[in-house]
Amino acid sequence: MRNEIPPRVQHLLKQLNDMQKTYQNITIQKQQIELSLIETKNAIESIKKSTDQYVYRIVGGVFIRLDKGDVLNELEETLKLLQTRVDILSNQEKKLIEDMKKLEEDIQREMGRG
Repeated sequence: MRNEIPPRVQHLLKQLNDMQKTYQNITIQKQQIELSLIETKNAIESIKKSTDQYVYRIVGGVFIRLDKGDVLNELEETLKLLQTRVDILSNQEKKLIEDMKKLEEDIQREMGRG
């Protein structure tokens, strides 16, 4: 009785392992971007509540006075970009999950033949 894994199954298992690593990386990236998204939304809300015409941003350890409207516009653009990145990563996650399920089925089928 042989307990060796056939080369084709070994190859499929390696592919599955690679996909799982990619999925983990995408999930981590998505979580980091979602945190940035929350921070950006909070910054927008805080600035909108402010009655001052100017806001201050730290640049290289120095406070820079900026027009509130300009900063809001910049943050709104950042918000759109972050949301787009989250959407792209979500789509990649879904595709990877589908591909991993198919690969797992292929592995099960191949193991059943052994």
